[in-house]
Amino acid sequence: MLFLNISTDQIYIQIEDEKINLDRNNIEDIIWPTLTKLYRKYNFKKVFVLNWPGWFTNLRVGTLALNLLNSLENWKINIYSITKIDLFKYFVKNNELSSKWIIYIGQKKNVWLYDFDKWNYETVKKNEIDYNKSLFFDLVYEKWYFEKDNIDIYTKNEKIIIKTNNKELSTAIEKLEIKPEKMIEPKYFIQPIMWKQWQ
Repeated sequence: MLFLNISTDQIYIQIEDEKINLDRNNIEDIIWPTLTKLYRKYNFKKVFVLNWPGWFTNLRVGTLALNLLNSLENWKINIYSITKIDLFKYFVKNNELSSKWIIYIGQKKNVWLYDFDKWNYETVKKNEIDYNKSLFFDLVYEKWYFEKDNIDIYTKNEKIIIKTNNKELSTAIEKLEIKPEKMIEPKYFIQPIMWKQWQ
């Protein structure tokens, strides 16, 4: 199974022990050859996608490249797509993680302060985060983004794993009750503005 995280600052791809971080610069040019090379090497039949919230271009090109690959391979790949919010909610509901999170949304200055008990959020300035509060911090690969260590997310033996400073949590993909799809859409938290809307 291939793991594709398009919900943060870089696109992260993992299959077996191979881990690849793709920087957002020129992502349109590098994701397609990376995915096709991995497909030829591993011939994977499942992809687990962490989809939204995140950087707009990563969401767009990540889903586009994966859908194109599946169409060219006659829809042999089952795609399991879940948002970070739904994934984190699963672990919070099982009393394995705190309910208060700082969530990366693809912006330099703003983040979400998410309350999973109330199932809502507020947008806050990144430079106004109170690091003394008991908060979990979303995964961002560029370490300068937060002043505090964040989590890690990866897969192993078809389980999704969240690793924090003091524990490692995991669940089988099936327990997340995600239906496999042949084509997925990017989960934008705001709709992109199309040029024709301004004409």
